[in-house]
Parts: sequence; structure tokens; C-alpha cells
Amino acid sequence: MESSTIEQFQGELQAWKHELSSIKQEIRHFEHELEEMAAQKLPPALLAQIEHFQNLFICHKEVIDTLRHDLPDSLQKVENIFNILRSVKNDSQHALSERMATFRKIFNDVKSEFKNFSSAMSLKLVSV
Repeated sequence: MESSTIEQFQGELQAWKHELSSIKQEIRHFEHELEEMAAQKLPPALLAQIEHFQNLFICHKEVIDTLRHDLPDSLQKVENIFNILRSVKNDSQHALSERMATFRKIFNDVKSEFKNFSSAMSLKLVSV
């Protein structure tokens, strides 16, 4: 049963790695959209919003890199972390899971904000 639990933990780690990679690709797409917007003649207030999102995406990529670095790759590291987490009897037991959940929530909020901004920009650029 322990090896199956370790396998489940390893599977969860792999899913997180895939999710982080997918989010990073999504951010690259958003950055491309921002580049296209920035190429337009826009008022300073809109350029400031574009810069705001560029900064947010840079920060999110840094968090992704940190999270990815903290997720173990080798089976030995997975087993070590699993054993440490299993032996801890307090809230820190799910530290990695909590970090992923927090990142996921913050990114989804930023993504929603960006999509609203992008939609509004599309309408403004079409009407120009």
C-alpha cells in the first residue's frame, strides 16, 4: 500500500509539472497578445495596463520556475519528500499541494482579468 501511495504522490507531482508547463505556454500566448496590443498607437493609460500585465506574467513565470524547481524528479527524492510529509502531523503536511492551489487560484484570477482586458482592447482596436 505504501508504494501505491508513493506512486499516487509521484503521479500528482507529474500532473503538477504538466500543469505548470501548460500554464507557462498559456502565459507565452498572453505575452504575444500583449506585444500585438503594444504595437498599436495607444494612450498612455492603456500602455500602462499592458505593462502591468507584462509584469504580472513575468512574476508568474518566476513562481512557476520556483515551484517546478521544488518538485522532485528522481524516485529517491519523491520517496524522501513523501516520507517527510507522511511523518509530519500538522498543516505543513500538504505544503506542496497548498502552494499549487494558491498559485492556481492567483493565476486564474490574473487570467480572468487579462481576458477581460484583452476583450475590451479588441473592441477598442476594432472601433479605431
